[in-house]
Amino acid sequence: MLAEPLAEPTLPPPPSAPAALTQDERNWAMLAHLTALLTVGVAAATGGVGYVVALVVPLVMYLYFAGQSRYVAYHALQATVFQALAGILYVLLAGLVGVTLAAAWTVTGVLSVILIGLLLLPLALGVTLLGAAQLVGLPVLGLACTLRGAYLTSQGRPFAYPIVGALVAQSLHQAG
Repeated sequence: MLAEPLAEPTLPPPPSAPAALTQDERNWAMLAHLTALLTVGVAAATGGVGYVVALVVPLVMYLYFAGQSRYVAYHALQATVFQALAGILYVLLAGLVGVTLAAAWTVTGVLSVILIGLLLLPLALGVTLLGAAQLVGLPVLGLACTLRGAYLTSQGRPFAYPIVGALVAQSLHQAG
């Protein structure tokens, strides 16, 4: 007897731009996404310490607009969750890259005593360059997503981050 396939869970669609969307709402939604620039800038200036503090900005925007504009509240909460997850992923990636680099250079250094490690130098250098590219690329990719969101919301067009948008929409649907 064949089991029936599991049905995909249906999530409510993210709030799209209503017909009566004001220019102020579009501007505030755009600013919610642009707070990522502030978050990355503060994180870079403080060595990452200020990242959490900068996350307060889109969160405060969400709390302020929660009762005023569902559209702005959705985009502010989406920006908050996306930035928080991006920060967590960056820390995890940095840790993984650090451990990998430490292992690669330790093995290379130890084996250099018997000259085999000299053959591993290009590999260790390649791992270093790949790790650096990932640590630079992740914030650039995240900022590209947020800039796209800022642009689309400034035009009054719908925008949702992958995965995050659906989670936020479901959360707001359950709360409202």
